[in-house]
Amino acid sequence: MTTQSTYRFKVLWSKTYVGIAINKKHNANFEVPLTTFYFWPREDGWKLLKAELDSKPWINEDSKIEILNGYTTILNYWLINVNNKRTISLKPTITTLSGNVDILGLNILN
Repeated sequence: MTTQSTYRFKVLWSKTYVGIAINKKHNANFEVPLTTFYFWPREDGWKLLKAELDSKPWINEDSKIEILNGYTTILNYWLINVNNKRTISLKPTITTLSGNVDILGLNILN
């Protein structure tokens, strides 16, 4: 994984699903959506994400691997912590993503 990632993961966290989308960072203040949200377990987001990345020939293989590994890291963290009633904070916990995670929505009450 690169140390200066050009991708940011957007996360919607719920007790019944996790939604993950990826943005491409162009500079410190500007991002463009790269993918739609993929919601697990409602759909196999990893396979759908891989297919979407494969349809974008300008994304190199290393970046695809970085994105898919990040998706897997967030999904595994969700699976372990889905029933955790404490405040969810991905940034200090998932150090391999270098702080490139934004939680856009959090619902741990449902």
